[in-house]
Amino acid sequence: MKKHLFFAYFFVCTLQLSAQKNQEEILIASFLELNSKETNEDEVALNQAVQKFDEQLIYTLENYDITSFKTFEKGLDSLYTDFSVKKAETGNFELFTLRNGFDRWNYVLKDKKVVMKALKTFDYFYEIHTLSNNEFLLIKRMDEMSFSCFEAFVYHQNLHNSKPKTNILGNKVLSVCSWTNVDESYPGKTDPETGLQTVEGGLKIYEPLEIKFNPKKKNIYYTFYRLKDGKKITRKAKYRNGSFKIKSYDARTFEE
Repeated sequence: MKKHLFFAYFFVCTLQLSAQKNQEEILIASFLELNSKETNEDEVALNQAVQKFDEQLIYTLENYDITSFKTFEKGLDSLYTDFSVKKAETGNFELFTLRNGFDRWNYVLKDKKVVMKALKTFDYFYEIHTLSNNEFLLIKRMDEMSFSCFEAFVYHQNLHNSKPKTNILGNKVLSVCSWTNVDESYPGKTDPETGLQTVEGGLKIYEPLEIKFNPKKKNIYYTFYRLKDGKKITRKAKYRNGSFKIKSYDARTFEE
């Protein structure tokens, strides 16, 4: 009896591994097909490849642990592509982002079901935090050559889809942008041999100002530099009764 149970268990495990391998191969094939169509002028073929890869990716995320797809992961790395999986500290919300060139494929899952997605975007889903059983805080990020921007949204997950609830700023979005690469060069001393003025200083790199969230206290924090005097200011707001009470602030317009 024990021998029969062992072989039954071994057979099931073998089938599971075989199914996982087959799905990984299908996912790799659909991704390679997508990349082969990226430079194709045939928009119909490209859209079909996007849809196919999206379907295979969703099926994988909902039915497998994609982090165990090592061949797929190594293949992405060889194409200068990668993905990340982030889980909310509490609850069953999960965030998946795949970077392919300048494009991002973004998915939010709850209980292993995709409830929200954004395909081929330049900005990308950066963090996810559970606010209540059906609400989550989504922080997006965008990186340019010289600056980074972070935006925060509150979403309500309703059955099979997620739609924006009242944003944490009413009809506005909490947005913080900061310069990360700044040319701080300045005229230096005159070179006695050439008679030319030297240039000192140079490009300075700063850490981006992120929107942060404390899951235990349910506080959101955002930092900016005040325009009139350059003072660094950090504000916070607590999640109460389904929303954050935040003063309107957008670093791009320098308004508090």
